Amino acid sequence: ACKTSLRYVVAFAGFGAKDVTRRYCQKWYKIASKRVDPVWWDRVLAPLKELELRATEPGVDLKSCTNTLHHRSKVEDVEVYDNLSKKHALSHGNTLGKCSDHGNLVSESTISRDSLEDMELITKALTESLPTNQQAYKNHSLYVIERWLSKFQILHPKGPVLGFVSGHPVYPRSCVQTLRTKEKWLREGRQLKPGQPPAKVLKRSKGTSSRASEDGISDSIDVNESIQLYGVWQTEPLCLPPAVNGMVPKNERGQVDVWSEKCLPPGTVHLKFPRIFSISKRLGIDSAPAMVGFEFKNGRSFPIFHGIVVCSEFKSSIMEAYREEEERREAEERKQNEVKAISRWYQLLSSVLTRQRLDNSYANDDSLQTSNHVPKRSNTSHSHHNVEIGAADIDKEPKPKRPKNSKVETTSSMPEKDHHHVFLKEDEIFDEEGCVKTKWCQCGFSIQVEEM
Repeated sequence: ACKTSLRYVVAFAGFGAKDVTRRYCQKWYKIASKRVDPVWWDRVLAPLKELELRATEPGVDLKSCTNTLHHRSKVEDVEVYDNLSKKHALSHGNTLGKCSDHGNLVSESTISRDSLEDMELITKALTESLPTNQQAYKNHSLYVIERWLSKFQILHPKGPVLGFVSGHPVYPRSCVQTLRTKEKWLREGRQLKPGQPPAKVLKRSKGTSSRASEDGISDSIDVNESIQLYGVWQTEPLCLPPAVNGMVPKNERGQVDVWSEKCLPPGTVHLKFPRIFSISKRLGIDSAPAMVGFEFKNGRSFPIFHGIVVCSEFKSSIMEAYREEEERREAEERKQNEVKAISRWYQLLSSVLTRQRLDNSYANDDSLQTSNHVPKRSNTSHSHHNVEIGAADIDKEPKPKRPKNSKVETTSSMPEKDHHHVFLKEDEIFDEEGCVKTKWCQCGFSIQVEEM
């Protein structure tokens, strides 16, 4: 045997192959954690095992067998070690079967050789020698010591003892049982037998809530209480009271704990639809909220409700009313969405039209401003000559095109601080051609007013 810990040893025959690592590895626990998933590996080798078996058969066309495997739609699952031992316990008189295309029977000598080889590998797997160090038993697939059990595991039955390592008895891995609380067993569709004491009691400490949920412990345990754990041998199939006269049996909180379909009371059905509780209430049908689990927020657990539980005879009437209500709600929702869409389109088009009108009206902003070279009016008197000069200067400037609805447009330089404009009638200039009246302030500020 090879002393090196080989992860994979594959033997080839013809176009097939078989995993024979067990034959050359004496310490399987060292490489078991470094190998891929055994179920996936067996599925990959399944067609190669058939080719390897047929390659050793005399008178079988390997090319036809290969083509047959290529056209197969499914590959049958490979049995695990327990099933393999039953499969290879057959006598030499049993036959393996027929090839799908040729119908040739496999010879008894081939069956014997293949069966003996598989029995050899299984025997090596089941009779592996006990490791000599304690660390090897932590994740060993066959053996275990009580030291490496978690607080939610127990040995039941506690035996037989296969040996000792550093004073610790070694037990088969099949003796390890996982413990759960009463509530967790209810989730699995099982209830405690009457008068069963807890197999193990744990004291609750800080942080146990999150760790307990990860290990399958109930989420509704009080922080101050201890955790009582039970084994599967202390439970029996769940027996719930049936629904009578259209009334759903509820717990003390007025709800039904639906951890799985096994937790439903007989004669009831779980309707997993949103907003269906109001339908049953409107129809006057007895129902109960369905609690399906817990969620953790800020270190606390909160129940999760999904749907309702009603009697089976009311399912059709509730579903019919629910469909009508959903159609009405969807139509209402579509109508509201249409109104919102029309309103938003109106706002968009109004904004576009307003911007276009402003662009057309005030595109030439420079032409709207009056020239800054207009002479400043005197504070005491105003001569007719000055008015004529101002009018002549204004007439020389191009008149901007204004819409008919426009009333006032302002063009001037910045006024002095705390100055109130005063427009005297004698300082007004009227342009008959453009129907525009220009008013002047003594500071030089002017406005143009379009006469309608």
